[in-house]
This record gives sequence, structure tokens and C-alpha cells, in this order.
Amino acid sequence: MTHIYSLNRLFIILIFLVSHFFVSAQNIALEEDRLVDRLSQPNVWADSVLSTLSDDERIAQLFMLAAYSNKGDEESERIAGLVSKYQIGGIIFFQGEPGKQAGLTNRYQALAKVPLWIGMDAEIGLGSRLKQTISYPRQIMLGAIQDNELIFQLGKQIGKECGRLGVHVNFSPVMDVNNNPRNPVINSRSFGEDRYNVTNKSYAFASGMQKSGIIAVGKHFPGHGDTETDSHFDLPLVDHPIERLDSIELFPFRRLINNGLGGIMVSHLNVPALDPLQKVATLSRPIVSQLLKEEMGFKGLVFTDALNMEGVRKFYPKGVVDAKALVAGNDVLLFTEDVAIAIKEIKLALKSGELSWDDINGKCLKILKAKYWLNLNEYKPIDQNRLWSGLNTQQGFILRRKLTEKAITLVKNDDQLLPLKRLDTLKIASVAMGVPIRNRFQEYLGRYADIDFFQIGKSASIESYYQLLKKLDKYNLVIVSKHDSDMRASKNFGITSQTIEFLSELSKNKKVIFDLFANPYGLDLYEGTDRLNGILVSYEDNIETHMASAQIIFGGLASQGRLPVTVNGHFPVGTGFETKHNRLGFSLPEQVELNTLKLNVIDSIVNDAIKKKATPGCQILVARKGKIVFHKSYGHYTYKGKVEVRNPDIYDLASLTKITAALPAIMQLSDEGWINVDHTLGAYFSKAKGTNKDTLILKKILAHEARLLSYKPFQWEAVDSASFDGDLFSRNYSKRYSLKVADKLYLDRNYKFREGIFSNQSSEEYPVQIANNLFIHKGYHDTIINQILATEFRESNGYKYSDLGFIMMGEMIKEISGESLDGYVKRHLYDMLGASSLGYHPLKRFSADRIVPTQDDKFFRKQWLEAYVHDPTAAMLGGVSGHAGMFGNAGDLAKLAQMYLQEGTYGGETYISAETMNRFSARAYPNSENRRGIGFDKPFYNPEEKGGPTCSEASELSYGHTGFTGTMIWIDPKYDLLYIFLSNRICPDESNTKLIEMDVRTKIQEQIYKSIIKEEKVDPEFISLPFSPFGKGMFY
Repeated sequence: MTHIYSLNRLFIILIFLVSHFFVSAQNIALEEDRLVDRLSQPNVWADSVLSTLSDDERIAQLFMLAAYSNKGDEESERIAGLVSKYQIGGIIFFQGEPGKQAGLTNRYQALAKVPLWIGMDAEIGLGSRLKQTISYPRQIMLGAIQDNELIFQLGKQIGKECGRLGVHVNFSPVMDVNNNPRNPVINSRSFGEDRYNVTNKSYAFASGMQKSGIIAVGKHFPGHGDTETDSHFDLPLVDHPIERLDSIELFPFRRLINNGLGGIMVSHLNVPALDPLQKVATLSRPIVSQLLKEEMGFKGLVFTDALNMEGVRKFYPKGVVDAKALVAGNDVLLFTEDVAIAIKEIKLALKSGELSWDDINGKCLKILKAKYWLNLNEYKPIDQNRLWSGLNTQQGFILRRKLTEKAITLVKNDDQLLPLKRLDTLKIASVAMGVPIRNRFQEYLGRYADIDFFQIGKSASIESYYQLLKKLDKYNLVIVSKHDSDMRASKNFGITSQTIEFLSELSKNKKVIFDLFANPYGLDLYEGTDRLNGILVSYEDNIETHMASAQIIFGGLASQGRLPVTVNGHFPVGTGFETKHNRLGFSLPEQVELNTLKLNVIDSIVNDAIKKKATPGCQILVARKGKIVFHKSYGHYTYKGKVEVRNPDIYDLASLTKITAALPAIMQLSDEGWINVDHTLGAYFSKAKGTNKDTLILKKILAHEARLLSYKPFQWEAVDSASFDGDLFSRNYSKRYSLKVADKLYLDRNYKFREGIFSNQSSEEYPVQIANNLFIHKGYHDTIINQILATEFRESNGYKYSDLGFIMMGEMIKEISGESLDGYVKRHLYDMLGASSLGYHPLKRFSADRIVPTQDDKFFRKQWLEAYVHDPTAAMLGGVSGHAGMFGNAGDLAKLAQMYLQEGTYGGETYISAETMNRFSARAYPNSENRRGIGFDKPFYNPEEKGGPTCSEASELSYGHTGFTGTMIWIDPKYDLLYIFLSNRICPDESNTKLIEMDVRTKIQEQIYKSIIKEEKVDPEFISLPFSPFGKGMFY
């Protein structure tokens, strides 16, 4: 027989199946030792305590009084008096400071015959009410997160923080389905408008809190999400039929009641469909007793909303409202205004028969059983030692960062604009609306590319905005961010007409990315959003959202959030474009399994090195799994201690040039088929033809196995031998040999350079500047290259490090590509990577005060070397060579290193093929004693052997290089790890070898490996709905 079902019947069947799945899939966290089960079980302790209480004390157990830790002695004395006199059941704390609240809690508890239970409205953590504690994202932002395990972990973490402060009841989560953008009181406090999403996240949050032993109280029953009145000031009307209420407002409550929610707060709402007679839901027996307790089967604790709110107080005087709330069926009375009057009115209700002593005793016993579940039968005072650190934990800050990163939502991404690509084609401006100075968002944007920054205040006139428009004419991409927002709909979310008009005008002829650090509903106020090329909703305006949003724009972080509410027809609930993480991002160490405390040992290693004058200062960067987790600068430019080293400052990279300029160019040319490293030098470098270098194999040159001399001292060879008698150098100091150039090496003070090589003035013959007021002859570059090509080979075969080979590589690259080496790497690498500090001739691009000096050169250039390459040969070659001459900072070097680690890709672009990367970074001659890769250095074969470039923990897969000035890059694919160290250890002169003798670089590297946390597979503690809450169709 064929069965034909109506669409309505199919919907009912599907809802039943979904409900079944919901129950069976979600009974993971709340099924263990559930509070609701304990409340219906016998309890000897609760019975015995109840028997000791007087009638008034049993009534008083139903009260939770409001208290503050910031109102002074008079207020605390008042509360202490009430506790002592009436033996009330509990306290709900509002604004204050954690240390004071802990002290007051201990004081009040000492006065209570039955331990108090302490409550708080910690919807976003203790920071909701208390200074000096963590505030987590608001629920509307959490609603954008797709991973509900994180919401569970949040509930668990907030529960731990509550427990540390002696708080037992958290009036959270907000379970209202917010489907009114103008809602003045719920709005951003809700997980959104999708009932499944609200339900799932409410369950996750409550499960986490109750896992930590805290009672979670869902609110605001029967549903406050579709109101236009704030119940703090008046009574809101929810005028929907029962069918609508059951499918939307009541939906989350039904599901959580079936899954062990411990508490529910009834709100001050007028819901005619549920009770046409009693205006206030809190005081309605049909709503509290018949609907919530009987029909929906809630066996947990029923709390009133605060009884001082005008939504209820305008109808009844204090005391009367308390009695009526108990008559309605509530168990706990929040914010009783006058205990004496309330007790009196409750007794009158008992006398009139509206209430019975069975009602009072039942509620009191229920509360005592809850206190037993909270272990208050074994009450211990709050330990106030290290309270701040106990409430502001590393785990809490890490979780806040994770939640933020998962929430930010990309709602428009025309032509897959984000993450940004081809930075070399973009001239970017950033406009921050609502801030007077550059903020963290702009600072993080600047870590990815050269950007010009503009700020304009919140109250700026429209004329100021139009002046700004003119300044933006020269840019082809403008990133506009809206700050200083307001979560309230009544304040238009902090959005002004000036910002609306400015964005609309700008988008008419510019490519614009708009980032809204505000309530997502505020996006609806902006006109012409169809013209915007990219739109992000960052929800809140704080450091975490600034950092995360900037990373998403450039690919340092993947975009994963989805709108939890409908903004308008263009941006419905569930909107969200996912992007990839393809550039370096920024994380806390534990997010990538590194231990912060162990990493911080680096500080002591570096400080010891500086103290012992191994180097005046340095930069250190550590990244793992594509995230920079440690980036610090230490010390000063020189031992004079006048200028501190900062992260943007630029160092002479020395031999890191080999793997940051010459080698990537060779790998690219190899990929493009222009060269083959198994072929000879003469095939690609015409000047080598006919010389003894003609038949050298490129691979051997790059692996330092071509029998080339280590170097030639061209600066010494430029000395006129007629200017001194005997030897130019001596191992012993004397009046004649008084210029120290290295350890136990002194120079004849009478030396002079040959005429015709150098000049102290620039001219056509001497166009190349190699230091302040020092220029070299235009033909001397060729002289050096010809001398290299004419050098004899060393007699022995095998590995020996050589600069000469990489000097020739630089010349070969220039001939093959038709571009100078510096021009090639700038165009094909650094500009595209957004690594603007990398390059040759830094003084042409940056001011001298940003460039760290290297040494006091007393022999060659006879001056402090500031912004000019230290390596003498590189200097005489015009500052550009394949072996030395590069400058840069650790942040930009990391971009290149990460490209290597990602097998040649970065920011969505492929620079080098994975095959080539893997070949060049492997040992070139694995069956020989040569440890080197093709251009890269590698660890010693025997990791325990001393004197190698790395610590023993570096894997065989790792590779990198070191530099003479005290620099190092090391990349380890096995651990997805990169390490950069930059210093000027040769300050003031090359005789300073303490950095090498003390193994500073490798000791730091060793500490990095020690900080790696062994990854352990942990089963999830929470299982969510078996389908996406944002699915279209039947469940939408």
C-alpha cells in the first residue's frame, strides 16, 4: 500500500525524529550526577537541616538578596545584618571587585547557620559584573561559532572561575531566541534567531557549567527574544499565538528541560496566549506551575527574575510581589527588596490558604538539596591567596582568543577577494572610524603589508570625512573599520550618519573592505553595501577582535563564523564565507602546543648574553603551525644603551642572504626551466666560460663541495703594499700594530689603500657608495668577479664552506633573469610576500635610525657601519651579492621562512614548487660527510656532536642557515616550527665571539624544542546536534 503524507504531517514526523536525535545525541554532559535527579531523591543532610530551621528561617531560605562589593561599609553592614537576623538562603552579587567580593562572601558565610548559595549574572564570565576578571564574547558573537565544543568549554571555564570565587549559581545562559533587531534588552545577549542554534549553544554552555559543579539557570522563560520593551523599566508584551510560542520561544527550554538543565529563570513578561488574566509571567500560576513544571516537566529550580524590576514592581508593592511569586510556583526569589515585609506577606498568603507550609517546606528542602549538590554541606571559606591569578588564568585567555577567532564572520567576499592576494599589486589605506589614534587592528594590518593609516574621530563632521575622501584618491584598496560602537539598538549601535555617508561615497569608485566592530544588526544601517567588495562582522570592539579580524583579511586566520541573526535580505541568518589560513598568523603558544613558561626561559638566556656582552641586543621569533607565538626584541643597538631594539628594526642578515636572496631565485629559475642545478656553471654564466670554474656543477657549488676557497680578502688586497714595511698584520699589539681588527690580530696603522679604488666623493667614476663619504670605482665590481673566476681550487675534496660560490650565483642570476639580484628578489619575492624590510640597500628605503649598526670598522671604512653592509666583499660589489648584503627584520624573514615551510606557497601564491623545495632542503650528498642541502645548511649527522649549527633536538628534516653578524634562520618541517635569531654580535668589532662561544643561538633553539607540548588525543566532552543549525529548508 502506498502511504501519502501531508506536508504538515511530514514536518511533525521530522520534528519528532530531530527531538529524538537531540535527546540521544546530547545526553553526554548532563547525565552524570544531574542536579535535577538529586532534587527528587531523599537527602539525609537536607532533611536534618530543615528540621532545625524555624518557620521564618524556612521562608528566608527562599530569598536571594542583592549585594555589591563596591558600595562601602554601610551597605555591607546592612547585608550582614540581614544574613544574621533572618538566615536568608543566598546572595546574588552585582558590581564590584573580586577580592572584595571574596572577603564579603566569607564574612556573610560566617554569619549563616546554613551556608549561603551565591549567585551572579555572569553571562559573559565574571567580567560581566567584576573588574579585574575575564570577559568573554557576548552570546550573539558566540552564536556565530560553528564548533559547539568550544561553547561547552566556555561554560566549563566560567564554571571554574565562579567556583574559585565561591559562586554557586550562574544566571546564564540566555536562552531567548532573538528575532527582533530592535530588542532593547536581549539582542546581543542571545545566541541569535535560529532556534536550533540557540538550543544547541544553550545546552553546550549549561552542560559545561554544570560539569564544573555550578548551577546553570537558563533565562528568560517563557521567551524574551521578541520584545521592544526592557523589563527593567516596564512590562514587555509578547503577543504571539501558542503555536508560535511553542515553536520558537519555548523550543530551547523544552529541549534543555529534557536534558537536565538545573535552573530556569522566569521573566517579567505579558504573554496573553499563556495567561490572559495575569499580566506578569513571573506571577502566573498557569505559566510557572502548569506550563513549566507540569506540562513541560521541569523538575529543577525555578528562579524569579529580579523582583525590583519595574516590569513587575509597577503592579504590586514590595513583599506582595514576593508572596505572589511563590504562589505562582517559583522556588527562589531574587532581589527581595525588604525581607521583613516579604516574610510578613508570605505568612499572610499562608494564612489565606494561597500558600501552604507544604509548599514552603518543599521549596526549602529543594534548595537544601541543591546546596548539598553544591557541596555546601562541607562548606569551606574562599581561599583569597592568589585569587587574581586563579580568576585570570592562561586557559581563560586562550579560550577567549579561540572563541573570537572562530566567531568573526565574512559576510561578503566578491571574487574571493579575501584573503588578500598579490600584495605587490595593492596600494592599501586603512581608515579607522571612531578612534583618534592607530589602534591594534591597524597595527596588525601593518604586520602584513605596507599600509597608510588614517583615523577619524567619532564626532568628526561630514566635512572632515569628505576631506579624508580626497586623501584616499591614490589608493586602489581601502580597508574601513568602524569602532567605538554601542550594542544598543536605541543608540543605533553607535553608528552615525557621517560614517554611513562616507562609506557610501567611498565605495562608489574604490575597492573597499568594510569591517564592522559592532552588533551585526548595525550593518543594516549602511547604504550601498552591494558596492562593498568585502564585509566582515567582528561583533565587538576589543583587542582580540582587532587581532583576529586583521589576520582573516590577510589569511593569517581562516574565516569560519556565520551570522547568528538576519541583518536584512542581503545578509540572512547563516551567512558566512569560509576562507583558508595561508599566511602567518599570531597565537598564544598553547594554541599550537608550546609551553609559555618554558618559552619564557629564552628571556633569561638572552639577558645573560647581553649582560656578558655577547651582543648588545637581538630579535627572536618563534612560529609553529603557521602561527607566530614568540616575537621579542631585547637590549639596545649598541652597548651605549641609548636606543632600544624594537621588532620593526632592521638587521644586517650577513650570510642569511644566501638562502633569502640567491637560493630562492635559483629555485624559481629552476622551476621555470631556466637552469638545472645538475648542469655546469659555464652553461649559465658566460664569464665563467673558459675559466677553471666553467665545469663546476651548480649543485656542488650550492652544497659547498666545489673545492672553492672559503673567501678572498678583497679589502686587504686593495691595500697599497708600499704604504707599510713588512707584514700588514701582527698577532701582537705594538705602537705600529695598534689597530685591533680581530682577536689577537692587529693592523699596521700606516696602511693606505691603492689609488683609484676609493673616493670620498660621488662621481661618474665613483658612483657606488659603500659607507658614509666613501665610494668605490665603477669597474671594481668586475675586478672582483674576474679575480674569483681566476682563483685556484683548494687541494682537498669534500665540503668546505665558501662565499665565492654564492657570489658567482648572484652574477649568474642577473645574467639569466636580465634583472639585478636585488631587483629580482624584490619583484618576485619580497613585494609579493609583504616583506618590505627585506632587501639590499636599506638606506634607500628606510631612515637610518631604524637600522641597527653592526660594527666600528677601524680598518676598511674607518667608521661605524650603520645602514651599510658589514661584509667587505659585498660592500665592494656595490652592496648587492649572492652571499651577503641583505637586511631585514625577524617579522619579514618569518614570511619567507614560512613560505619554505609550506613547501613554496604563501598567501595563496606558489613561489617555488613543493618538489623543488623538498629537493633543495634535503641533504645534497647523503652518502658523504657533507651535511649540507642544496644551498641550505642541515644539522650534523650525529646530533650529539658539538659545534653544529643546531641543537641536538632539531630533526633531520630541518634546514636553515646562520650568519656572521650573529643571525640564524632554522625551519623544521617535522615539528612545523621555525626559529629566527637576529643580532649584531660583532658590535663593536669582529673579535667578539662570545655569542658563538656561549652557544646562545642553539641554547635558545634547544629551549624552543623543550617547550613543545606532546599532543594527546582527547575525546570531546560534548556532542552537538547531528545537523547544522543553519541548514536551509525544513529546519530553517
